[in-house]
Amino acid sequence: MSISKRKLIISVSFGLNVIFIVCLFFLYHLYQENTDMKKRAILQYALQQNEVLLDLETALNHEDNKVDYINSLIGAYANIYHNFNLTKNYNSVGEKVHFPENINIFNNPKSSSPVVYSLDNRVTGEFNEEMDQKLKQYISYVSQVVNTLDMQHKIKGKSLSEQYKTLNEVSDLIDGFKLEK
Repeated sequence: MSISKRKLIISVSFGLNVIFIVCLFFLYHLYQENTDMKKRAILQYALQQNEVLLDLETALNHEDNKVDYINSLIGAYANIYHNFNLTKNYNSVGEKVHFPENINIFNNPKSSSPVVYSLDNRVTGEFNEEMDQKLKQYISYVSQVVNTLDMQHKIKGKSLSEQYKTLNEVSDLIDGFKLEK
């Protein structure tokens, strides 16, 4: 084989190797970006769930103050609604993250209706003992979910597989709840 053919083969081989390495770099970067996006969405879900619990507990602690009670329930429901939209499997984020279905069911308007009905009752000046009990039950469910999520130890800074394991634990927990579906 002549020297010019060898140089050509070496040049083409080198060029293909460089292209291959660049492609691998971009694929890895794309994979890493996708993983980071999923981890951020799961972290956002956990943060929002903590906010729901804080707002609901604030509402319970301020039952005597109509304005604080109403504002706390509004804040809680806004976060519940945000989590409902975040965890849908048929939107752009939920489609990529694949939240367990029970997590979306837990945050859907029917399951979280005690928050809305309690808000409505307080605004209209009515008191409904049954709805008050349902709200307290829902708050206990949210508390259990937040405790299972244990954001500081099971979500924040953990690998994606560890975060999914925690989400599955939450999903199993939600299976045991008596939710309106």
